[in-house]
Amino acid sequence: MGAVLMQRSLPLTQPDVPAGVRLRPQAPDDADALGALYWDSYPKGVAAVDLEDAVEEMEGVFAGEYGTPVEQASLVVEDADGTLLGCVQTVTSPPWEGIPAVPFVIELFVHPDHRRRGLGTLLLLSAAEACHRLGWESIALNAQEETSADAFHLYRRLGFTEISPVGAVDG
Repeated sequence: MGAVLMQRSLPLTQPDVPAGVRLRPQAPDDADALGALYWDSYPKGVAAVDLEDAVEEMEGVFAGEYGTPVEQASLVVEDADGTLLGCVQTVTSPPWEGIPAVPFVIELFVHPDHRRRGLGTLLLLSAAEACHRLGWESIALNAQEETSADAFHLYRRLGFTEISPVGAVDG
Protein backbone atom coordinates (compact mmCIF):
# COMPACT_ATOMS: atom_id res chain seq x y z
CA MET A 1 0.00 0.00 0.00
CA GLY A 2 2.84 2.47 0.78
CA ALA A 3 2.53 5.84 2.46
CA VAL A 4 -0.90 7.40 2.72
CA LEU A 5 -1.13 11.18 3.01
CA MET A 6 -3.72 12.14 5.62
CA GLN A 7 -5.10 15.46 6.84
CA ARG A 8 -7.42 16.63 9.62
CA SER A 9 -9.18 19.94 10.17
CA LEU A 10 -8.53 21.71 13.45
CA PRO A 11 -9.33 22.02 16.26
CA LEU A 12 -9.25 18.58 17.78
CA THR A 13 -10.28 17.80 21.33
CA GLN A 14 -7.97 18.85 24.14
CA PRO A 15 -6.06 15.78 25.40
CA ASP A 16 -5.91 14.48 28.95
CA VAL A 17 -2.40 13.97 30.31
CA PRO A 18 -2.06 10.47 31.78
CA ALA A 19 -0.87 10.29 35.39
CA GLY A 20 2.87 10.07 35.91
CA VAL A 21 3.97 11.77 32.68
CA ARG A 22 4.81 15.30 31.63
CA LEU A 23 4.52 16.90 28.20
CA ARG A 24 7.05 19.51 27.07
CA PRO A 25 8.59 20.93 23.89
CA GLN A 26 11.53 18.95 22.54
CA ALA A 27 14.91 20.69 22.67
CA PRO A 28 18.19 20.26 20.76
CA ASP A 29 19.74 18.89 23.98
CA ASP A 30 17.31 15.96 23.64
CA ALA A 31 18.90 14.75 20.37
CA ASP A 32 20.80 11.81 21.90
CA ALA A 33 17.87 10.64 24.02
CA LEU A 34 15.48 11.16 21.10
CA GLY A 35 17.78 9.16 18.84
CA ALA A 36 17.79 6.28 21.32
CA LEU A 37 13.99 6.47 21.66
CA TYR A 38 13.59 6.62 17.87
CA TRP A 39 15.88 3.59 17.47
CA ASP A 40 13.93 1.63 20.11
CA SER A 41 10.50 2.64 18.79
CA TYR A 42 10.71 1.30 15.24
CA PRO A 43 11.53 -2.18 13.94
CA LYS A 44 15.26 -2.33 13.27
CA GLY A 45 16.19 -0.99 9.86
CA VAL A 46 12.84 0.72 9.22
CA ALA A 47 13.59 4.26 10.41
CA ALA A 48 17.37 4.16 10.90
CA VAL A 49 20.20 1.75 10.14
CA ASP A 50 21.70 2.00 13.64
CA LEU A 51 21.66 4.10 16.81
CA GLU A 52 24.16 6.61 15.40
CA ASP A 53 21.97 7.09 12.34
CA ALA A 54 18.92 7.57 14.58
CA VAL A 55 20.70 10.32 16.54
CA GLU A 56 21.76 11.95 13.26
CA GLU A 57 18.12 11.86 12.10
CA MET A 58 17.05 13.70 15.26
CA GLU A 59 19.87 16.24 14.87
CA GLY A 60 18.66 16.74 11.29
CA VAL A 61 15.16 17.54 12.56
CA PHE A 62 16.55 20.31 14.77
CA ALA A 63 18.73 21.56 11.88
CA GLY A 64 15.66 21.91 9.66
CA GLU A 65 16.59 19.17 7.18
CA TYR A 66 12.98 17.93 7.10
CA GLY A 67 11.26 21.32 7.16
CA THR A 68 11.00 24.23 9.54
CA PRO A 69 10.26 22.84 13.01
CA VAL A 70 7.08 24.07 14.69
CA GLU A 71 8.54 24.26 18.18
CA GLN A 72 5.18 24.47 19.99
CA ALA A 73 3.98 21.35 18.13
CA SER A 74 7.17 19.29 18.45
CA LEU A 75 6.79 17.69 21.83
CA VAL A 76 8.09 14.93 24.04
CA VAL A 77 6.38 13.06 26.82
CA GLU A 78 8.57 11.97 29.72
CA ASP A 79 8.13 10.11 32.98
CA ALA A 80 8.79 11.55 36.45
CA ASP A 81 12.49 10.69 36.11
CA GLY A 82 12.78 12.62 32.84
CA THR A 83 13.05 9.50 30.66
CA LEU A 84 11.61 10.18 27.21
CA LEU A 85 8.70 7.90 26.39
CA GLY A 86 7.41 9.39 23.13
CA CYS A 87 7.75 12.24 20.68
CA VAL A 88 5.86 14.12 17.96
CA GLN A 89 7.77 16.28 15.49
CA THR A 90 5.91 18.81 13.38
CA VAL A 91 7.28 21.02 10.60
CA THR A 92 6.19 23.45 7.94
CA SER A 93 7.64 23.46 4.43
CA PRO A 94 8.88 19.85 4.38
CA PRO A 95 11.17 19.03 1.43
CA TRP A 96 8.92 16.38 -0.14
CA GLU A 97 6.62 16.92 -3.10
CA GLY A 98 2.86 16.78 -2.72
CA ILE A 99 2.66 17.82 0.95
CA PRO A 100 -0.08 20.38 1.70
CA ALA A 101 1.01 23.80 2.99
CA VAL A 102 -0.05 23.09 6.57
CA PRO A 103 1.85 21.84 9.63
CA PHE A 104 3.08 18.34 8.84
CA VAL A 105 3.85 15.64 11.41
CA ILE A 106 7.10 14.06 10.28
CA GLU A 107 7.39 11.70 13.26
CA LEU A 108 5.19 10.30 16.01
CA PHE A 109 6.76 7.53 18.04
CA VAL A 110 6.33 5.96 21.46
CA HIS A 111 8.63 3.44 23.11
CA PRO A 112 7.12 -0.07 22.74
CA ASP A 113 7.06 -0.57 26.54
CA HIS A 114 4.80 2.47 26.92
CA ARG A 115 2.30 1.99 24.12
CA ARG A 116 -1.44 1.62 24.66
CA ARG A 117 -1.38 4.19 27.47
CA GLY A 118 -2.66 7.12 25.40
CA LEU A 119 0.75 8.72 24.88
CA GLY A 120 0.56 8.78 21.08
CA THR A 121 -2.91 10.31 21.32
CA LEU A 122 -1.64 12.86 23.84
CA LEU A 123 1.27 13.83 21.61
CA LEU A 124 -0.74 14.12 18.39
CA LEU A 125 -3.66 16.00 19.97
CA SER A 126 -1.26 18.35 21.77
CA ALA A 127 0.61 19.08 18.54
CA ALA A 128 -2.70 19.72 16.76
CA GLU A 129 -3.85 22.02 19.55
CA ALA A 130 -0.59 23.99 19.34
CA CYS A 131 -1.02 24.37 15.58
CA HIS A 132 -4.59 25.57 16.09
CA ARG A 133 -3.41 28.17 18.65
CA LEU A 134 -0.88 29.34 16.04
CA GLY A 135 -3.74 29.98 13.60
CA TRP A 136 -3.57 26.89 11.39
CA GLU A 137 -6.80 25.27 10.18
CA SER A 138 -5.51 21.74 9.57
CA ILE A 139 -2.61 19.38 10.12
CA ALA A 140 -1.29 16.56 7.91
CA LEU A 141 0.89 13.46 8.13
CA ASN A 142 1.95 10.36 6.25
CA ALA A 143 0.76 6.98 7.48
CA GLN A 144 2.08 3.54 6.60
CA GLU A 145 -0.58 0.97 7.43
CA GLU A 146 1.64 -2.03 6.69
CA THR A 147 4.47 -0.94 9.04
CA SER A 148 2.40 0.68 11.78
CA ALA A 149 -1.18 -0.50 11.88
CA ASP A 150 -1.67 0.88 15.41
CA ALA A 151 -0.61 4.38 14.35
CA PHE A 152 -2.75 4.19 11.22
CA HIS A 153 -5.78 3.24 13.33
CA LEU A 154 -5.02 6.10 15.75
CA TYR A 155 -5.05 8.59 12.88
CA ARG A 156 -8.35 7.23 11.58
CA ARG A 157 -9.88 7.30 15.08
CA LEU A 158 -8.87 10.96 15.45
CA GLY A 159 -10.57 11.85 12.16
CA PHE A 160 -7.64 12.02 9.76
CA THR A 161 -8.71 11.21 6.23
CA GLU A 162 -6.76 10.26 3.14
CA ILE A 163 -6.00 13.08 0.73
CA SER A 164 -4.32 13.22 -2.66
CA PRO A 165 -0.85 14.75 -2.79
CA VAL A 166 -0.84 18.43 -3.73
CA GLY A 167 -0.40 18.71 -7.49
CA ALA A 168 -1.48 15.10 -8.12
CA VAL A 169 -3.63 14.54 -11.18
CA ASP A 170 -6.47 12.06 -10.81
CA GLY A 171 -6.44 9.52 -13.60
